Amino acid sequence: MNKEYGILTIELSKSELVDLINSVECMTEREQRKLLENIPSTEEDRARLDRYKALQEDIRKIFEYR
Repeated sequence: MNKEYGILTIELSKSELVDLINSVECMTEREQRKLLENIPSTEEDRARLDRYKALQEDIRKIFEYR
């Protein structure tokens, strides 16, 4: 950990990274279903789904970069 620059380094195996991707995918799908079932949705709910999708995309980029 580099506190001066706010950088944290973590080590994951390929299978752990795949598990993480799958977990975030499930969270995203669950949140999307929740939004569709509770129309009209709140701004907070939509923002949460957007954050999950962004996280999912970031993790996929890491997976593809390795």
